[in-house]
Amino acid sequence: MAVDLIATALADVGGIDGWRSGPDGGEPLERIKLYMHLRLSDPHLTPPAVAAAHNISLRQLHRLFAREGTTFGRWLREERLRRCYDDLRSPQLAGRTVAEIGARWGIPDAPTLSRTFRARYGVSPREHRRAALGER
Repeated sequence: MAVDLIATALADVGGIDGWRSGPDGGEPLERIKLYMHLRLSDPHLTPPAVAAAHNISLRQLHRLFAREGTTFGRWLREERLRRCYDDLRSPQLAGRTVAEIGARWGIPDAPTLSRTFRARYGVSPREHRRAALGER
């Protein structure tokens, strides 16, 4: 209940509409995504934990993501990589290592971050940071 109250407050402040279930139960995917956004830094954010937190089955959780043409894992990876991408561009975070930034967003293994980042963006995290911050 406390998490729902916090999520409601953050959704209102952040301008996120439509995440609440309607009177008929509605589509809980937006609520699930908000829940996951609030926990992106947790490397143990798993489908069973998310499904249990929302009182739905694993099968239902996977169906919800499938309706959007994605999977739980793909959506989570994309969100985490997007946060890493943005942090690596930030001059305020230039003092943090690439590994620290990955760990900050739930990717504590530096080689995994490097491999998935390169696959997604075509450059390594270090190359992205150098280009974004104008370093040589």
